[in-house]
Amino acid sequence: WQEGWHGDGGDSRIYVSRIGMDGRPIDKTGIEVAPSETGVQENPIIAFHGDTFLIVWQDLRNGSDCDVYGIRLSSQGKMLDREALPIAVANRSQVLPDAATDDSGFVVVWHGFQKQKTDAEIFVRRIGENGIMGKFSILANGSRPKISWNGKRFLLVYSTVRQPNSNLVGETKCWTILNENMKVVSKGDCKWSNPEYALGVVPKDGGWLISMPGGPPGYWGRTIGIQKTVRITPDGSWESPSNDNHYNPVGPVPDNWLDTSWKRPKRDKKNGFREKAVWPWGKSSLAKMGPYSICAWQQYGVGGATGFSLVDSDIRIGRIRGWKSVDHLGGFALADSLENEVSPCLAAGADGVLLCVYEKRMTDGRRQICAKRVEMNQI
Repeated sequence: WQEGWHGDGGDSRIYVSRIGMDGRPIDKTGIEVAPSETGVQENPIIAFHGDTFLIVWQDLRNGSDCDVYGIRLSSQGKMLDREALPIAVANRSQVLPDAATDDSGFVVVWHGFQKQKTDAEIFVRRIGENGIMGKFSILANGSRPKISWNGKRFLLVYSTVRQPNSNLVGETKCWTILNENMKVVSKGDCKWSNPEYALGVVPKDGGWLISMPGGPPGYWGRTIGIQKTVRITPDGSWESPSNDNHYNPVGPVPDNWLDTSWKRPKRDKKNGFREKAVWPWGKSSLAKMGPYSICAWQQYGVGGATGFSLVDSDIRIGRIRGWKSVDHLGGFALADSLENEVSPCLAAGADGVLLCVYEKRMTDGRRQICAKRVEMNQI
């Protein structure tokens, strides 16, 4: 996690803590991964391969632009590198890294700028479990990359500007299938623009799962509050039910909708809004456990002065057979209090046990990193 002020003059740093199978922290005060006298460290990502963790983040230690650094940590909590690995250091900013693993080690992607180019580009670099770094290469024009390995190929999802063949407005999401040599196998069309989504793998299928909310509430009611999944097939095709339309839902609830707690607040002229609603929105996370995909997502209350403000975020969790067919529509409460619980992150362990790490934003302004152990029979 990131700790400390990250604005102008800030000195935020990256910390890690190992969590035992009982859900309790092993490193109770955290381990600072890369002490530095200057700059801001933020946006940490962690991946695991063999017996080694790789933590990557963006770093402003040079005082003028961000670079991407990483460091290896053993499962025993020992730092394996004397200094942080300079994964992407250049004269212009390199930011927002993501990481995945395959049979050969770690793969790190990020977006950055080169020379006098005005458009961001997506870069990739392999890092072995031994810390040896391969050469970087450019994959596409775009930003905010995320990457996932399905056992045979990688799925790269990234943001780009509106495409000529798309009716989406503004920033949209595209995807590319890559082989283990980082060569493009296929490319997909732009299908959605929501900035908040999670990547996972469909059990026994070989495809990928994407979790996302439908959209934020609006006064004119142009969207409804849902959390849903879609599938990217192994060959790179998009798959969702024909009635998956959160702008104008018709007929039965689509199989891929996890949460339809979207009942709009009712309003009368005399008393105004008289019924509260809840609304799935924001970050989510996916994990694979046996034949199931597990999803954790944020769910807000809808209220405030206008009746459309998002307040008091909680975290829900649910399981999906394959990539749709939700076992319990709406899921179950994982973290539900008067505080704001946000940014869930799932990890699957052994014997049907999952761990969900999330941030709790306290009413007094403090923030906590929390972890909750979940057994499959609880969801």
